[in-house]
Amino acid sequence: MYKIFQENKTLIFPKIDGNALDLDAMPQESDRYDAELLCEFLPEWLADRDQGDTFIHEVGELAVAFALKETFKMAPAAGGIVAKDGKIAIIVRNGLPDLPKGHIEKGETPENAALREVEEETGIGKLQIVKELPSTWHCYQVGDEWRLKRTYWYLMSTDETIQPKPQTEEGITEIKLIENEEIETFLKNTFRSISEILAQDLRQVVTK
Repeated sequence: MYKIFQENKTLIFPKIDGNALDLDAMPQESDRYDAELLCEFLPEWLADRDQGDTFIHEVGELAVAFALKETFKMAPAAGGIVAKDGKIAIIVRNGLPDLPKGHIEKGETPENAALREVEEETGIGKLQIVKELPSTWHCYQVGDEWRLKRTYWYLMSTDETIQPKPQTEEGITEIKLIENEEIETFLKNTFRSISEILAQDLRQVVTK
C-alpha cells in the first residue's frame, strides 16, 4: 500500500508498493489516460482543505509515477531508527517528537545519507545499517511549488556508548532514548507518516 501524507490528510493507493515505486519509469500507452486523469486530480486534492483519507484503487504504478513527476519536485531524504539495548533514539525537533533524518545530497546514496544525517542530528557514532524499512512519503509547499519527499528509513545499530548531542542549528533540542513503555506516547505525538508506516517496526525493536 502506498500513502502520500499532506498535513492531516492522506492519499492512498492500496494496490501499489511505495518502496518499489519507480519514478523514472515511463508509462505505456495503456497507462496514459489514467496518468492524465491523475495529473488533473492531484492539484485538486492538494487544494482541498478537507481532512481524511482518499483511496484510489484502479490506477497502475506507471501512471502514478508519471503523475507524481508531473505534479511534484522530488525532495528525497533518509533517516534511521537507532536501536540499542531495547531502546530507540528519538529527537525533539521544533517541539515535536520525531526520528532523525535529512535530505540526500547530490551523488549520495540513501544509505550513506541516512548514516550521515543520523550521526549529525544525534551525535551517535559508529552506526551500522541492520536493514531497510518501509519508506514514508509526504508532500509540502514551498512558495508556489509542491514537493514530494520520500524518506528512506533504516534500522541501525551502534557499538558506541550513546552520548547524545542534539544538532541545535537544525531545531533539535533533545535526544531521548525511549523503551517499550514510552513507544505508544511517541507514536501518538509524532507525525502520522511515522506512526502509520513505521509503528510495527518501532514496536518490534523496543520489545526485544
